[in-house]
Amino acid sequence: MYTLMELRMLKQGTRVLVLGATGHIGQAVVRHALKKGWQVTALTRRDRPDSLLDLDINLVRIDGSLKSLSELAAGHDLLVDAAAPYPLSPGVPGSESWRSQVDAAVDRMELVIEAARRNHMRLAYVSSCTTLPRQESPQRAAAAVWRRSVSPYFDAKAAMEHAVLAAARDGLPAVIVNPAAFLGPWEYRAVEGSFVRLVLEGRLQMVLDQTMCVIDVRDVAEAIDRALACEMYGRSIPLSGHNIGLPALVTRTARLAGMNSMPPFPLHPDVVSASTYWTQTMLRAGGFPAVSALNFIPLIADVLPMQPSPEQVALGVTIRPLDQTLLDAIAFHRRRHPD
Repeated sequence: MYTLMELRMLKQGTRVLVLGATGHIGQAVVRHALKKGWQVTALTRRDRPDSLLDLDINLVRIDGSLKSLSELAAGHDLLVDAAAPYPLSPGVPGSESWRSQVDAAVDRMELVIEAARRNHMRLAYVSSCTTLPRQESPQRAAAAVWRRSVSPYFDAKAAMEHAVLAAARDGLPAVIVNPAAFLGPWEYRAVEGSFVRLVLEGRLQMVLDQTMCVIDVRDVAEAIDRALACEMYGRSIPLSGHNIGLPALVTRTARLAGMNSMPPFPLHPDVVSASTYWTQTMLRAGGFPAVSALNFIPLIADVLPMQPSPEQVALGVTIRPLDQTLLDAIAFHRRRHPD
């Protein structure tokens, strides 16, 4: 016997268009939709992405400009945007480079909004926990202000979310979710951006000494489904999972993977963020390429502990045990990288 919410979830429009289907959350969204019996169209810039070839979906190539998005969206009921850009290159606020990165993100978001509006679709947008109101000590708050002054990521995310909220006020049925840092299976990032792979390869001997919140990508997909069913439009929906210190998370992942390794050495997140910024600045000044992996550090340092929001409680999403998330992620990576 289904509950009223479950019936509403099953009766939702079944033709789903997914932007970012090859990404981590996008993979979970696609698989959740297929499990529900929905028809899925995945938009990708690759010809035949390995991560989608074994799935019963309609695979359509689209270029990064998204200029054909409105035409491709015709006939669909729901547009899920799990591919919003995240500009990471450090810079000077207000500079031409900074403005161009933020403006490009907003222009892209406007194309997504227009595609949903023109085709009378609902929109589900995956935003970031970094846009949420923060409650922290004065020292941590000052560090957050500094991080936002050196990376356009934060401006871009806030501007894109503002655009979706404005469209929702104008009548667009748009759901916005703000997940914590996410883990789980179906992650196809390069090793430098993959937490679990870095642990499995023994490359995290030092990590930031901070407590953060992590959530399973499958729980994010479930929350999007339920928020649409509840018509929870036009508001930011924080999605929390498990609060855990990053050193402890590394140790726990290694233990579940059956690895005998020393606990990582903890580093002060604000000191590391500042050191990273000046390192990248000096490299660019000397004509050398910046180290792209270092650009993730301000983002990691910005993820705080989170408690379940009233919106998340109302949705009734059951958060998976952290060990289950880690074990499933470990198994996925070991299947994909048996050596």
